[in-house]
Formats: sequence, structure tokens, C-alpha cells
Amino acid sequence: MTSSSPSASAPVARLSTEIIVGLLVPPVLIGIAIGRALADGLTQAGLSSEQLFAGERLPHLNMPPTSPHPSTAEVTD
Repeated sequence: MTSSSPSASAPVARLSTEIIVGLLVPPVLIGIAIGRALADGLTQAGLSSEQLFAGERLPHLNMPPTSPHPSTAEVTD
């Protein structure tokens, strides 16, 4: 019987698992960093658009007073 074969393959399997985990950690960390940066960017874009639509950054236009539309004006005889 060869009892040394199973024990010899266990360190190889553990080593390959450690290599796989070691190779997968950097992409996961980079993905998390990119996700956070993207979320921050979208949050800032949302706040900017909210300010724009709320009128905080819109210029004040001096519009002349408008006369009523002829079709809605009361007709007097």
C-alpha cells in the first residue's frame, strides 16, 4: 500500500487553494474600491442635479409681465 500518496497530495491541494485565494483577493478589493468610487460619484451627481432642479443654481430671469391669452380673456360687449 502507498500511504504516502494521499498525504503528499494534501499539501499540494492546500497550496493550490492558497494560490487561488491569493490571486482572487486583489480583483475583489479593486472591485470594492471601484464600487465605492462609483457610488460616491453618482451621489455627487444626484446632489448636483437636485440643486439644479431646485433652482439654486439657475439664474434669475427678468421676464416682462405676460398678458392673458386671447382665448382665455373675457369678452365684453
